[in-house]
Amino acid sequence: MENNRNERIPSETNVRISFPYLTNLIVSLPFVGMVASFITSVLFTKEQIFESECGSRNFIPSFSSVIGVSPGKYIWRMAIAFHCFPRFLIASLYHNQFRTSLSKLKYNSGMKYFILRQLIRLNTFFELCEVFGLILLSYISSKEDYALHEKAFIIFMLSSTLRMITCLILFRQLLYKCWLIHEFDEKNKKFRFQTSYQWKMRLFCSAFIFSLLLVFAYIRHTSKCSNNIGQPSTAWSYFSACEYIICCLIMGYHATVCWDFNHFELTIYNKTTAKLNYDCEKENDHERKDSYVVSR
Repeated sequence: MENNRNERIPSETNVRISFPYLTNLIVSLPFVGMVASFITSVLFTKEQIFESECGSRNFIPSFSSVIGVSPGKYIWRMAIAFHCFPRFLIASLYHNQFRTSLSKLKYNSGMKYFILRQLIRLNTFFELCEVFGLILLSYISSKEDYALHEKAFIIFMLSSTLRMITCLILFRQLLYKCWLIHEFDEKNKKFRFQTSYQWKMRLFCSAFIFSLLLVFAYIRHTSKCSNNIGQPSTAWSYFSACEYIICCLIMGYHATVCWDFNHFELTIYNKTTAKLNYDCEKENDHERKDSYVVSR
């Protein structure tokens, strides 16, 4: 009876998911949704997606138009529904990673410590705003409420850009310095950090350039929109092309999370069984110590 009491109890539910595998799945969902929405919208609702809000025609359908008509909008919304929830987990992981790095660098006081601590909070805030903006523009289409969809798009673009900027600053000021003082012991971790930072910088610079082009095309289109009713709009087509490119670049930026948390895994286990096993191991340790004292 005593032996049975001290035996480990097998866990009924113990699921381990590699975090890089999970992040690849999370990032691929919007990409697959975007491609599928584009194809279905072109095939089934071609007449509705090649026209801007003021009536001008464009060569490339805008992304907002593609996800604003069925069946494309239902495919996109389904992809976003599965994509957004894990993003809150990733935001929490980055927040904890940056805070841990800040504590390792021992900035106990001073202006630099205060600024970095506020940047960590801002980075998390911008990421949450990005997710909420994405949800809002996905579920309120430009066909249903153009003004609200436009505001959601602006929130998404601004928060995404600011989040990338703060993340790069924190990578440089925290993780890079931890690397220099050899807080990262494994060479593999150093390589992953370098690769992640370099790709983040490339993707951010590319996304920033295309964002400027997108704003320029939008201003040019709106300034001439009233004169282009029923006519082809080159500016709106450029705007639409920039939309797709920026979306792909942002997805690529988020895909770099697989390097940042390569050694992480998501584990689902039975809490009761784990506690019983922990108590069992603790009891066995006490018995071993007692036997060692008696033998001496």
